[in-house]
Amino acid sequence: RHNREMDIQTNNKVAISKGGTPIMKRAILFTGAIFVVLFSWMPAYSGEFTPEDAKNLTVKAVDLIEEMGIDKAREILHDKNGGYRQGAKGELYVFVVDWKGFWLVYPPRPSGEGKNVLNVKDPDGKYLVKDMIAITQNKDEGWSEYRWLNPETGKIQHKISYVKRIPGQEMFAAAGSYK
Repeated sequence: RHNREMDIQTNNKVAISKGGTPIMKRAILFTGAIFVVLFSWMPAYSGEFTPEDAKNLTVKAVDLIEEMGIDKAREILHDKNGGYRQGAKGELYVFVVDWKGFWLVYPPRPSGEGKNVLNVKDPDGKYLVKDMIAITQNKDEGWSEYRWLNPETGKIQHKISYVKRIPGQEMFAAAGSYK
């Protein structure tokens, strides 16, 4: 009997070292399947920010602009500690453009403010600003999808931005995240 128990223990050790028992293999496959089912519905976004984060930041910025006006709000939107630039490098930020296509707030490159970006296209030829203006003129708010240079990766990537009209004004605020 002692020898038989030793043989069973030895055979189990051999089976485990060759990839496990059939029960262990099934458990590992089952765990992997659950992981795939639970997480396959989630879109893969690069960085730490999601479209929902962008939407929330945009809505918050519109409230700020309504309350303070664009000139006072601009200072806060630029401030890395003001709550409107998020991430270690301020990767999630709010930009503001008027319906004529002029950048009113652009935290990554403030020197670009005041420039007209109406005819800016993504690498696929999509007019980004015209699309955003149309969304805010027709529905007040919504999503705009395009491809843009991701400063974190240095690559052109799919970006989705939430755009929202500043009520009573011909301008919108927006923030976006990369896929």
